[in-house]
Amino acid sequence: MGEDFTTTVKGAFDMKADRGSLEVSLAQTGTSSEAAVPLDEIFHGGTVYFRMPEEMNGDTGWRSTSRDKAEVHAVLRAPLNDPEFVLRQVSLAHGFTAAGEEKVNGVPARHYTGKLNHKPLLLRMAKERREKVEEPMVQIGDGFPATADVWVTEDGLITRIVEVCDLGSAKVSSTMNLTDLGKPVTVASPPKGAQAVPASSVGGALLG
Repeated sequence: MGEDFTTTVKGAFDMKADRGSLEVSLAQTGTSSEAAVPLDEIFHGGTVYFRMPEEMNGDTGWRSTSRDKAEVHAVLRAPLNDPEFVLRQVSLAHGFTAAGEEKVNGVPARHYTGKLNHKPLLLRMAKERREKVEEPMVQIGDGFPATADVWVTEDGLITRIVEVCDLGSAKVSSTMNLTDLGKPVTVASPPKGAQAVPASSVGGALLG
């Protein structure tokens, strides 16, 4: 029997200014929140700052890396947990059909459901990982078991995205809720003295 893990990302993001502060945690499903592994992130333009505030070896210093060069290492994971990547990925979905109206995050929204093929699923995926999964994805084509659901408010703003890839033996899902749309947000300032690291060296369950 396999193990189930959940990555949770919360925070405030100013899409227009390209700035945001995120709190990330990784936990095995069914365990307490105290057992979750935490990560702090600050987005500032083209740079992302991150640190593990409870690093076991005592190194809780900030690192920084290029936002645009960060890579994906697992299906339906955003590099550096970047919410704008999720919007880009779902924009590459196709075959959307209307699936009704409902309240999402407290506001009326129109629900659309579509398909994800290899193009969005392989977007910015690291070479070594891409080489393992690209060929079967391309061969299966539109029959690949991956979907995208999007909820759009009456103002034309996305308020929820749900992406699912169900291979039977393994299932991955990603849900992004966008709340308080259009309201001002406060984000942390970039930390001073962060150690710059190559984007190619950044990965793992917490960072995509």
